[in-house]
Order: sequence, then C-alpha cells, then structure tokens
Amino acid sequence: MPKYRHMIATSRLSREWIERELFPLCESLREERGGRESMVGRALYCLFYEPSFLTRTSFERAAGLLGGHAYHTEDATQFFPVHSARFVDDITSILASMMIDVVVIRSGDARVASRAASVDALPVINGGSPDDHPTQALTDLYTLHRERGEIDGSTVAIVGRLEHRNVSALLTGLAMFDGIEVLLVPFSGQPPSEVLEYCAERGVRFHVSEDVESVSEADAVYLNGPRTAAHMQLLRSRGRGRLVIDRAFMDMLKPSCIVMDPMQRSGDFTIEVRDRRLAFYRQAENGLYARMGVLAHMFGESQEGARVEGLGTVN
Repeated sequence: MPKYRHMIATSRLSREWIERELFPLCESLREERGGRESMVGRALYCLFYEPSFLTRTSFERAAGLLGGHAYHTEDATQFFPVHSARFVDDITSILASMMIDVVVIRSGDARVASRAASVDALPVINGGSPDDHPTQALTDLYTLHRERGEIDGSTVAIVGRLEHRNVSALLTGLAMFDGIEVLLVPFSGQPPSEVLEYCAERGVRFHVSEDVESVSEADAVYLNGPRTAAHMQLLRSRGRGRLVIDRAFMDMLKPSCIVMDPMQRSGDFTIEVRDRRLAFYRQAENGLYARMGVLAHMFGESQEGARVEGLGTVN
C-alpha cells in the first residue's frame, strides 16, 4: 500500500522511502521513458495561486506520460470561487466531485495545502508554499544521488537568495542524510531559523561565507536567484548578487563538483561557459521523473512496478 496519500511537507518524508522506493521507481520510469499506465483514466489539477513554469509543466507532463490528463489554473486568484485560498476545503471537494484524482497546490499561504489535505477528498501535493516545496526537494536529492552516487557526506554550497522555499526544502531534505555540510553564501536573506535549527538538530553542519571562492571545496553548488529583476538590480546596486559562471569559476571547483539551479538559468546568474558539471537540464529532467515517481506511487506503483490496490492513508 502506498506510504503517502498526501505530500505536504518535506520533513514528513522518510529517507527509507526515498532510497528504497522513489529512486528505484524513478530509474525504472526513466528506462521505460514513462511507459506506465498508473494514471490511465485519472486526472491531475494544478491549482496555483502563484505562477510557475517548471513545477506545473513537469507535473502536467508527468501525468501525461503516466497515461493521465492534466488541467490547471496559473493564477487561481482570478477565478470565482477559487480566488481565495481560504476556501480551499470547498475547492478540493469541488475538484473531487468533478472526478479530479489529485491536486497540486501552490500558494503563498503556508496553511493552504494542509487544509486541503485535511478534507481528504483527494490526494494533495504541496507544489510550493512559503518555506517548503517537497517535490523540489526530491528533485534536488535525486539529482545529487544520480550525479554523485550517494548523498551522505556531501558538502553543498548554496549561493544567492537564501530566504526561499527551494532552499528551505533542500536543507530539510539534506537533514535526512549523514555527514552533510552546508556552506551558505548569501546574496540576500537567510533560511528561516526553524529550518536551520531542524537541520542542526539532525547533524547538518553550517558555515557562512561572503566569499564566492569559498565554494571551491563543495561537492555541489546550488544557485538560487533573486525573485525579480528589480530585486537583482537592488542587490547589485549594493555590490551583491553578481556571479559569473565562466571558465575561471569552473576551474576553481573540484572536478567532480556539479552546479545546480532550480530556476533553470532564468537570467539571475551569467553563464559564459559550457561544462558537463553544469547540471541544470539534467536537474530539470530529474524533476520530471521525481514527479512521475510521486504520482505513480500515489496511484499504486510499487518499487518493482506492480500494481497495488488503494491509495493508502494520510501521512
């Protein structure tokens, strides 16, 4: 029986499930280029109160590759009665009555996905809340796993905007593993204190540096850009936020180091070089398979790919 009916918080995921179930399922889906029928006759809805390209597109494509159908609203605030996330309990019940089988919710309100899941009308996935993004965490952990062969013992440098859900989710995910060191190189902000405390309690060791050259000993560099062009201009006016990925930068890194960017080269950082260690597009592909794996799991795929009856219980 699937372990997760709802996927609301990174902290509620388990390392055992990720390594023994999700990663092998992702690999088998990759080998088959989809090829499963986990969602035949099923429908996914992306209920997004904030715009997204990668998360929404990867979920919609994942549903299609699994034989299902996908629908969305890119800005739910424009449509009655979904314009206010306060009524998300009614909205999820409406979607269930229309034979929608799973909903992915993105909202600036941290409580929305949890409220939707509490109704239990259909499976709910948190597609991004203020300080969490579970499937992005799974994407990034899967990328580290595929690129490095293991996650334990990794030193991860996080560069850029640190007060962001992608960073919080990654840190929470890394806390499941052993021997993790994190170097924070802030252009702006810091991760929430509760996230830092949660990770430190689980053995993550943190270092902070203002010097980009400090990433030279990292196993992975995680870029996270400012939220808007105006924010970037403000940072640069203050002498911050300028990072050029050129040959000199890449030569500074370890030969085995990878460079990741969940925003996928949205113009926040200048890229002037081609290098196999730039894992941006592989990371995006991994996001597709991670979300396929999550959906296949929710709809009854086991590690070996056999069908499992039922959707499990609320986690």
